[in-house]
Formats: sequence, C-alpha cells, structure tokens
Amino acid sequence: MDDFNRGDVFPNDPEPDWESPSFERQRHLLIALFPEPEVQTAIEAHRKDWIWPKGHYFPRGPRLHLTLHCFGDQPKAVEKQLCEALAQVRVQPMNLVLDSSRTWRNDIAVLQPAEHGALRTLHADIGRAVQKAGIVTETPTFTPHITIARRTEGAAYPMSLPPIPWRVRKFLLVRSFTSHPVEHQVLGTYEADEEDSV
Repeated sequence: MDDFNRGDVFPNDPEPDWESPSFERQRHLLIALFPEPEVQTAIEAHRKDWIWPKGHYFPRGPRLHLTLHCFGDQPKAVEKQLCEALAQVRVQPMNLVLDSSRTWRNDIAVLQPAEHGALRTLHADIGRAVQKAGIVTETPTFTPHITIARRTEGAAYPMSLPPIPWRVRKFLLVRSFTSHPVEHQVLGTYEADEEDSV
C-alpha cells in the first residue's frame, strides 16, 4: 500500500487542510533498498512486457523498493535510538540480480532477486538493530521482492525476464505516508563503508 498513489482519495470533498492538527495521515517506518534510476528504468521497461488488467496500479519509479523491515511509527526518542543502532550495521556493496517476476495471491505483481547470502545477512543484522532500539516487530519469512503493481488479478507475465543487475550500496530508513499526500520521508541513509563486492 505504501507503494502506490491511488489518486485523489477525496474526490467529492474540498481539499483537506493537511496541516490541521485534526488531520492524521497514515504512516509507518520502512527500512528498505531503493533502486537507482537506471534500475527503475529497467523495471518500468519490464512492466511493458506484461498484459495488465483494467484497474491495475503502478508505483512510481522513485517509490520502488525492496523492504527489509517495516513496523509502526515510533516516538522521537525511539526513532533516535533506531537511527543510532542502524548506524552500527555494517553495509557491504552487493551485486543483486533481479531475475524473476510473477503475481502473488494477494493481487500484487513482484520482481524478485536471485538468492544472495549477503542480502539475508543484512536483513538479519538490521533486525538485531531494530530490537536493540527496543522495537518489537513481527518476524515473517523474508521473501525479498519489489512490488511493481497492485490489483493485478488476471495479469499475464512474460515467460522470461532479461536479468536486471542492481548494485546496492546503501539502505534507507524512511517514514512512509500511506494516505494522501503519499510520500517517503527519508530519516536516515546508511552507506557501504568499503567497495568489496559481495
């Protein structure tokens, strides 16, 4: 849901006062990998090879991401502790390859990377940092993916996908607003401290 701008959610009402204290936007915290523009472009080109049903939704290129951890918004003090804990996570550059796409039962279409041990290590290390900050989260099975479309019932995807190389050098902590105006607010950027590829 945080992937998509579903348009004007107040089609018959006056423009809301977004700054009003009484207006509360839905939001959560997201730790994720965000593809660079050239990878976004390759993903958008791949989407053109699908047959999409009427009413499907595409995320915009800058909002494409691979979620590592996601949980509810936190008080400022906890957010500060989280930023400090994430700063201790070692980040190595990774050469991921997006090499498969499909639809899932919840009517989303995804693009998935080939299995990569360093990606799973990063996910686990970030999970420990989240716990260190005192944040309790659910621990679902980690299935790395980028959501490329929603409301995809009846979509047909190509039998083959030219591999999309993705050089990962950082992860981001963002506050994701999932109600209008939809946006990602970057709270922290955590970059690789060396150039040894894994």
